[in-house]
Amino acid sequence: MKNILIIAVLVLSIQYSNAQQRVRFVPDTAVNSIHLNDYSTTEKVLGKNIWNKQFEQAKSLPRIELVNKSKTQALRLFFHYGGSKNAVDEFEILCIDSTYKMPKQTVLISDELFVTSRKIRLGITREEIVKILGDNYKTATAGDTEGLAYVLDQKSGFVKRYNQYRYYIKCTLNKGVLVKYAFGFESE
Repeated sequence: MKNILIIAVLVLSIQYSNAQQRVRFVPDTAVNSIHLNDYSTTEKVLGKNIWNKQFEQAKSLPRIELVNKSKTQALRLFFHYGGSKNAVDEFEILCIDSTYKMPKQTVLISDELFVTSRKIRLGITREEIVKILGDNYKTATAGDTEGLAYVLDQKSGFVKRYNQYRYYIKCTLNKGVLVKYAFGFESE
């Protein structure tokens, strides 16, 4: 009986350990094979001359705006001042609705969806996000809209490796469904 109890405790410990690994916060680092802070992947996916499409709008950082094949999603690639040309510092994926105004520099691409390295895509549920990213987030709610924010600071090995200030992931959900997803390094 004692051996069965020990085996049961071990099995439960292993299951708990595996569950902890599934929800551990691991940073997202790419969208459609364009990697964070890696100019070579940006140029490989979009071409070396993509920088000609960058612009600044409404006091935001310089960015390149991509729109998917069906014109239902936009991907914004943000670049920090003083950073490397074509090395993306922040990503933002959003649903295109009636309020969206397509900038004249927008690049239309043949991809149907924008999917991150952690398999996050617009349209997934809050439960799917938490399963992928974990439950170590802060939340804010206003009506049908909820925001989830994940943060890694300078103490994180990931942030140190990139010599950055802070890494974030921000999820905006409407009625429990992801409609906007942003991640990357905050500028100081």
